[in-house]
Amino acid sequence: MNPKAVTQVAFLFLGSLSLPATTAFSTHRRISPSFTKCQASSNDNGNDNDKELQTEQDEPGTINPLRLAVLKLGLTELKWTSPLNYEKRVGVYSCANCGTILFDSKGKYDSGSGWPSFWKTADSNRVAYKKEWDGRVECSCKQCKGHLGHAFPDGPRRIDVAEDLLEAVPDDDLNTSDPKNVYTRLPRYCMNGASLKFQER
Repeated sequence: MNPKAVTQVAFLFLGSLSLPATTAFSTHRRISPSFTKCQASSNDNGNDNDKELQTEQDEPGTINPLRLAVLKLGLTELKWTSPLNYEKRVGVYSCANCGTILFDSKGKYDSGSGWPSFWKTADSNRVAYKKEWDGRVECSCKQCKGHLGHAFPDGPRRIDVAEDLLEAVPDDDLNTSDPKNVYTRLPRYCMNGASLKFQER
């Protein structure tokens, strides 16, 4: 890891020490060597840089050390610590970095994993997928490339989900079940609560 990345990780970790216990994160997951670029432009035009930096600061959640550690560095928060894991209200879950709506309450369920879980996305072209070296499927925001979590093939059974909801599954969602077999399982989108923001509707 280059010195710049080490400095960033140290800064984020020290910053998180002042956060409540409910927002702690674990460092057991390896740090991806390639994380997203800063929103600010690298050109020499000071006015453009100031404008883009101000836009980044105006986006809710992007300054929070835990959110940055998850979204930009791919770290994983501790299980059972996110308030969104216990959220039961009707609403939508947006990317904490860019505000894109990624999931909604219709697709949320209690997986017992300790992280906010969903069996479908809110709409097409919201989540990008990448298979990692250990076989897991990483999920990221398709708009800003921020790390969200992982998807697994052990979600709810098709028979346990209402037919009208199954018909509304976006075409580009992970296909882990057989429509002809009601006992096969839908995907489980296991998300970091720090990467999401909830809005009641």
